[in-house]
Amino acid sequence: MLRVISGLKRTSERSERGRTAHWRMRAWSPTLLRCAAVCIVMLCFAARSVQAAPTAELSVDGRAYAGMPFGIRMTVDGFDESPAPKFPALNIPGAKVTENGIEPSVSRSIQIFNGQRQDSVVVRWVLSWRVVADKEGTLSIPPITVEQGSKRATAKGGGLQVATVPSTDDMKFEVTLPNRPIWVGESVPVELTWLLRRDVSEQNFVVPLLTMPDDFVVSPPPATDPRKALPFSTGRSEIRLPFVQDETEVAGSKYSRLRFTFLLAPRRAGKIAVPASSVMAEMAFGRPDVFGNAPTRMFRAVDIARVLEVKELPLTNRPPSFAGAVGTSFSMAVTTSRSVVQTGEPLELVVTIKSDQRLDALALGKLDGPGGLPADVFTVPSEAPPGELSDDGKTKTFRLSVQVLGVTSQLPALAFGYFDPAKAEYQTIHSEPIALSVKGGAVVSANDVVGGKPTAPTAAGTGKTPTAAPVSLVGADLSLSTASRTATQVSPTVLWVVIALLYLLPIGNLLIRRQRRASAGARQEASEVRQARSAVERDLSRAKGTPARDVAGTLVTGLRGLAKLCDREAEARDLITRIENESFSPAAAQEPLSSDVVGRVQDAVAQWRAGSKRSSRSDAAVLVLLVGTSLLHANLASAQATTEADQELLSGRSDYQAAMAQGDATARQQAFARAATHLATASHGSNSPDVLADWGNAALGAGDVANATLAYRRALAIDSNNARAKQNLSWLRSRQPEALRQHTAGAAETLFFFHGWPKLRKLLIGAAAFALAILLITPWGGVRRRSWWAVALIPAMVWAGMTLSVLLARSPTDDAVLLDSVVLRAADNPGAPAAIAEPLPRGIEVAIDSERDGWARIRTANGTQGWVPAGTVERVLLPSKP
Repeated sequence: MLRVISGLKRTSERSERGRTAHWRMRAWSPTLLRCAAVCIVMLCFAARSVQAAPTAELSVDGRAYAGMPFGIRMTVDGFDESPAPKFPALNIPGAKVTENGIEPSVSRSIQIFNGQRQDSVVVRWVLSWRVVADKEGTLSIPPITVEQGSKRATAKGGGLQVATVPSTDDMKFEVTLPNRPIWVGESVPVELTWLLRRDVSEQNFVVPLLTMPDDFVVSPPPATDPRKALPFSTGRSEIRLPFVQDETEVAGSKYSRLRFTFLLAPRRAGKIAVPASSVMAEMAFGRPDVFGNAPTRMFRAVDIARVLEVKELPLTNRPPSFAGAVGTSFSMAVTTSRSVVQTGEPLELVVTIKSDQRLDALALGKLDGPGGLPADVFTVPSEAPPGELSDDGKTKTFRLSVQVLGVTSQLPALAFGYFDPAKAEYQTIHSEPIALSVKGGAVVSANDVVGGKPTAPTAAGTGKTPTAAPVSLVGADLSLSTASRTATQVSPTVLWVVIALLYLLPIGNLLIRRQRRASAGARQEASEVRQARSAVERDLSRAKGTPARDVAGTLVTGLRGLAKLCDREAEARDLITRIENESFSPAAAQEPLSSDVVGRVQDAVAQWRAGSKRSSRSDAAVLVLLVGTSLLHANLASAQATTEADQELLSGRSDYQAAMAQGDATARQQAFARAATHLATASHGSNSPDVLADWGNAALGAGDVANATLAYRRALAIDSNNARAKQNLSWLRSRQPEALRQHTAGAAETLFFFHGWPKLRKLLIGAAAFALAILLITPWGGVRRRSWWAVALIPAMVWAGMTLSVLLARSPTDDAVLLDSVVLRAADNPGAPAAIAEPLPRGIEVAIDSERDGWARIRTANGTQGWVPAGTVERVLLPSKP
């Protein structure tokens, strides 16, 4: 009975513990779930924040056939969105590889979980190559490594099987070239003939003539109907050639014939080998099924390789007006915007060239040379005007403005030279002369000729230039700076020395003051030693003539105190005993201390004095001497360096003033040009924005808008608040095309006015504020005035603002100015296609992205990128001096 009750009791206890554990689990379950959820979220965020290593993978676009181009793509994950990775080289034995390009693929997503936003960016770079295998077999593709800064990824290589495409009589392909030698620059027609007896699809043309930009210039006709045009590869890009379709019979078989034509102009002379052209396409073969669909297979048609003989244009009898035009028939017509003009006014000319062939590459020769406009009557812009091509491409129109400098009765006939390949000799045609009525008037600058702005006429019959500025120059400040603003210049070296001293002197003073305060006790002790020593020396002087008993007491007291201060008490006991013994002798009331005792005391005091003497060097005097020497050296170096620049500055100012007083347009422009040359030289030896602004004004007066823009930009790089440079640069920008125009700064530059200060001014003000802050917290007295720490915050904030303004200021390292009108090309070679239709005008502001092999990759204000010769752009920032 007891065992049964005990068993029931244990069972009841176990049930109670089970219920307790159950309720505890129910109570803790929500907390555990919350903790688990938080841990999962944190792990997810941590996993997303961990950046995986970059990976790369190769893939092939389509099937690989011998002689047929196919693509290899490299997909890279894990790189940043910018900059673009460096394009790696790919060399495949037995195949020709051409870079196609590199493109980023960026996807952005936003996730919001538990009230928190998580932004994610996935960047994928795709690099592609165009590959043509020489023959069937296996191509060995090596591993490819691509780099982006410190990141790199490697794609594994492998073998690629290349198949052979069979030929068929149901398809033929032929390239028709001129059956004669051609000349450099001659545009000749090329015809591609494609014969078909069956329907085809997925065609792919391989025409080497289209992929030889170093040898030929290709001019395709416009494709008016997209349905009657097919794509052809040019290596890095693609063109669409229109075709004409008809029926023909070859060897008793009927074919559907497609004919493509384009113009080809050779770039160099010699025998140029042209590989065989081919076409590959999917063609039906076998029996069709019940639905009429037959299986397809890839077939190929190949032409034969050819050699094109190109002759160099002869140098003998080449006319001065020849600019590379080659053809059998040209005509020329010239019209003017008006027939009555005044001296100094611009006159717009329209030159129209017609031919029996397309004129895509035609350029207009110089109009101010022999056979052109006389230089003493007309001024012609230095840039060749871009032409406007007609719809059929056989008419090209050039528009330009010339400046009338003198009185004349006509616009003379203009010459146009070309080479006739049929006659193998040069020909010259002329336009008709145009009657003009020219009267005396105001003189305008060459820049007004470019802009085509009319000027205000002079008073009738006077022939003098009016004092008011020409209408086209309204808004430009052509004043010359005062001599004091350009001649009195503080050397940058002196300013750097002053800035360094404003940092070093207050810090040195603070350290010295802190050291003096820390050593105040030691200095107080040294003062007591000096006083005790002086008292002993006075008593010794009295002891030589005063009875020993009268002087012994004070001497012993002073000697004991000095010995205690100098820690020489053991040495002083013997001396004190001798003095006391002599002071108690019977003769001490009448006789002084013995000379032996006095001498011993003097020697001991002198020895203690030498031991306690400290070396005290005048650091302040040495520092002042160093400061004076540095400033003197900086001034002497500055004076020696600016002697030649001052001479050039004086010559430039003299020529500028002479140009302003000149009434003749030609002499005025020449005087401005001379002044610009001198002032440009002077600006390299001066850090003055006023000298740079003077150079810009002289260049503007000479019609050199490019160097004027460059000078104003350099002046504003030193002092962005220079009024003349800012106003004239804005004036020049207003006359540039809207798409290529740089815009002025926004409201932030106006709010933070000191951002526009010169760098040295901000550094100098910051250094002065730093010095003031340090001086305010320096412990000048015995007790530091803590209230001055709050006052020191004001100059400290000024120092911080100036320093951040210098550090965060945008440095125009890559900013540049285009000095010549050039064609913006898509690649770094003269044969590359133009990135935009019209040449870039000189004087526009661009940014240089990179440079290589004499070419510069630039970016215009609207973001257009391309390549120009490196010599046609000049950086805004001056090169650093050694």
